[in-house]
Amino acid sequence: MAGLYLWGFQGVNHSSGWIYRSGFASAKVGVASLMKSIALEEAEYKITANMVAPGKIIDNMKEENIEESRKHPSQDTPIGREGTGEDIARTVGFLCDENSDMITGSVVDVNGGMDVIHRYL
Repeated sequence: MAGLYLWGFQGVNHSSGWIYRSGFASAKVGVASLMKSIALEEAEYKITANMVAPGKIIDNMKEENIEESRKHPSQDTPIGREGTGEDIARTVGFLCDENSDMITGSVVDVNGGMDVIHRYL
């Protein structure tokens, strides 16, 4: 019986598989590992590296602001509204602030309590 054997790293077993999205899933895990490596390599130069992981932000909500999203309740996320581009922009802005320098090597989930494959956390 033939098998496929791959080498991994500690913690990789916490990444879920996505049916019919193997390339996408493996790329995202690779990007997360790259970000963590850069965070370690650049820390001595006071450079931080983080990754923002958006949840369900679709259709016109990509361009809407948070206040507009709150006017349209949704049962699709535990928080009760759809995510917006502003949610992501505010998170990135916070991480770019010089007073956020203790946050490095982190994956910041911005998902309203729902993961990327649309399961409640």
